[in-house]
Amino acid sequence: MDAAALREEIERLGPWHHAVEVAAGVTTGTVGRSKGSGDRQMPAVYLPERMIHLLVDNLYGEAGFAGRSFLDCACNAGGHVFAATKFGAGRGFGFDARQHWIDQALFLKRHLPGDTAFDRFDLDALPAKGLGQFDVTLFSGIFYHLPDPISGLKIAADQTRELLIVNTSVLPRAEKGLALSQESASHLLSGIAGLAWLPSGPDVVQDILAWCGFPHSRVDMDWRPPGQSRWRRIQVLGARDPALFEHYDRRRPDASARRAPAPWRRALRRLLNRLDV
Repeated sequence: MDAAALREEIERLGPWHHAVEVAAGVTTGTVGRSKGSGDRQMPAVYLPERMIHLLVDNLYGEAGFAGRSFLDCACNAGGHVFAATKFGAGRGFGFDARQHWIDQALFLKRHLPGDTAFDRFDLDALPAKGLGQFDVTLFSGIFYHLPDPISGLKIAADQTRELLIVNTSVLPRAEKGLALSQESASHLLSGIAGLAWLPSGPDVVQDILAWCGFPHSRVDMDWRPPGQSRWRRIQVLGARDPALFEHYDRRRPDASARRAPAPWRRALRRLLNRLDV
């Protein structure tokens, strides 16, 4: 397809959330920005390749993903999958519950290299697909859209050999836990159940990751938008083997390892919770 035909197809498949370069001078994030109405509100443009590049640099250095397989849960247009294969992943698979995003991913697959595949199904259906385990799993933009995020993350963890990346919105509050949230079940960037839960902070995600079999973790990102006091975005990396973080710790000495609190600290926390302090 020439550039004009590509832009026409990108426009037809809009709106887009992932900005992916399809051909020289043709990027999904710069086409179709006028489309969107009602519950198909125009999503913000996001650069998945930038995120994957930073992740690879911090974790693996020049080796990149070095033939590792890559799974993206709630893959949107598949931008992370294409970036992962670009940085060395030998197999990339993405799924999403919304056909809108899978149609975009399949369009990109026709024009981008790499061993990639995409399908539309809900997270609960993943174990029955018989895909086997993946070395790296991305669980981004899905935790806070699930009616049962703990069971959902366990499903992803059981499909993962080495690294599980959780990127989620959080609702900071004094009491550690999950806060109930309700959202549209039809908006393109929402979940499909209408009921969801937001963690209070990265420590909640780390505890759940440990329960899922990923006891070693790093808080890779903890970001609050300017002027926002109640909303944050975090990214937590979970590993089965602490050796995975050797390169990361040299690159990011500021990101400290998760440490279990001493017994007296746990007892004090329980007491303060009872006293509602």
